[in-house]
Amino acid sequence: MTIRSLPISRAWAWFLQAVNLGVRNPRAVFGAALLMVASLYLLVMAGGLLGSLVGGGGTSTAALAMMLLTIVAIFMLVPVLVGGLMHVIRESEAGRPVLPRDLFAPFRQGRAGKLAAFGSLQIMAMLLGGLVTTQLAGSDYMTAYSEAVNAILQQKTPAPLPAPAHPGLLFVWQIAFNYFTTTIALLGIALVALSGSTFGQAIHGGARAALRNFAPNLLAAALFFAAVMIAGLMLSIVGSVVLLVLGKIFMPLALIVGLLLTFAFITAVLVVVCGGGYLIWRDTFADTQNTTTATPASPHQIEA
Repeated sequence: MTIRSLPISRAWAWFLQAVNLGVRNPRAVFGAALLMVASLYLLVMAGGLLGSLVGGGGTSTAALAMMLLTIVAIFMLVPVLVGGLMHVIRESEAGRPVLPRDLFAPFRQGRAGKLAAFGSLQIMAMLLGGLVTTQLAGSDYMTAYSEAVNAILQQKTPAPLPAPAHPGLLFVWQIAFNYFTTTIALLGIALVALSGSTFGQAIHGGARAALRNFAPNLLAAALFFAAVMIAGLMLSIVGSVVLLVLGKIFMPLALIVGLLLTFAFITAVLVVVCGGGYLIWRDTFADTQNTTTATPASPHQIEA
């Protein structure tokens, strides 16, 4: 497996090119992303409905088990749909005909099982990461953190958090953990969905690429994270004003507009993040199946 060493400047190029993704075939790319959001939303709604029916509206063991199964199903389905969205993006960028329903191409290609395995890997990584985080932060900090989260969910003002037991180590651990788990998962999904690699080959290749191109990958992650946070903040401010005005006119309309804005934002984020993963895979690994890919936009410009 060929892994190219890339300069740190590629991070900025990936960021700008990810913004331009979908220009050649917006109906397919954004349609597939919206279909992904709708599929996950339906899965959550179905799980909630089944949980209510099984539990009789209460919080019985059966209802909790159904909730747990729904969460596991979401973890398993997300990598499959991410791989499908990357497939749609690659076909679109190559100028080949593609439709939104090609989001489910991994099922037709027999790669859904290998992609779903990334969900179980993510669950195990989260459990391991939680154990290490608890040791570094300390029991007092984790208890206060849980209470703060519960207060926020109940729309109350959370109490100030105490200092963690090992703040420096905790910061380094969180950066390293989030970087490697995200990079290995994203590149691994691309290797399975786009290169046809096995699960083991994808994990090995993703880990090697995460180490070899640490600087550009980390900078790209920081750029994408900052952009999503800024866009989310702007949408929250503007959306709050719009919904406040619409709510005074007709409340159901405000709810519908709010739901549409949320779906649109999540759809755009999915295209940018999955597109960024595709671009990193394309430049890091040899794309032997995409020799007809159109020339990408200049890394210093954003297309209109």
